[in-house]
This record gives sequence, structure tokens and C-alpha cells, in this order.
Amino acid sequence: MKKRGRKGERREETCLLIAEPGAPWTECAAWQSTRTRDIHTVIQLPSEHASTFQSRLQEKLLLLGEVSTAVFVAASSANKLVVRSSLVRAVLGALPGVKRVVLCPGSDPLAPAAHELAGLSLTMRELIGRSGAVTFSLEGPRGEPLRGLAHLSAAA
Repeated sequence: MKKRGRKGERREETCLLIAEPGAPWTECAAWQSTRTRDIHTVIQLPSEHASTFQSRLQEKLLLLGEVSTAVFVAASSANKLVVRSSLVRAVLGALPGVKRVVLCPGSDPLAPAAHELAGLSLTMRELIGRSGAVTFSLEGPRGEPLRGLAHLSAAA
């Protein structure tokens, strides 16, 4: 269960950080650890096939049970829209309690991943976020808004 404390306090919630090879996941994990006490990571290995990675992710989801925040960290130069959208769907399907999905394409708002994740964020907000039960945001590795894409970080 999530506990809100004073500003700057870490919340009692579980965060799942999912990263592609070459993504700035350590920066994201460090920033998330200032906000959340319990962080779990699933990182795709450089030579790992997408289906193998998704199987490992599904196993982790079954073990974790309740996760309130899911963070997807993308490699900024990669174009993998189909794989990324299937990972988001897998997490949302396996974790009905997830309240927040953060899509992190790295720090460069002009990188291919930033544009892909911006479109994915809009699509997911349209399909799922209308009820307000799940918030989708697009952020840099330290939670910063991405210049030119900040309007996509508003709550659905």
C-alpha cells in the first residue's frame, strides 16, 4: 500500500524498472530509489531475444504480485515500437494494481526512442488512461520533463 509522507520521503510502494540493453537504467534506478523503498529490475541482456526477455519479465511479474509503479527505460537510439508496446501490455495485464507507468527514453528529446515512447504514451493514455486509474508519463532518467515533450507527461 502506498503511503504519502512529507515531500522528499520515500513511499512504501513497489517499483518495477524494466530496461533495454544500452539504456540509462542505473540513473533511473538511482532517482527512483529516492522516491520508492522497494525497486526491482529486469534488464534485457544485449544478445537476449525479445521473447526470452518477455518470458523473464513475466516470471518476475508473477513473483512480485503487487507493483504500483512500472518504469520502462529505453535505449535512446533504438526503434522497437512493437516490442515496447507488447512489454507495456504485458505489465498492465499482469499487474492490475499498477497506478503509474513511466516511459523513459533517455535525456535526448530528439532521439528516436523519445518520439516512439511519446506516441506510445498517447496511445496508452487513450486506450487505458481515460478512467484515471493509471497515469502515464514521459520523463528523463532523473524524472525531469523532456524539453518539447513535457505536455505528454500530464496525467491521463
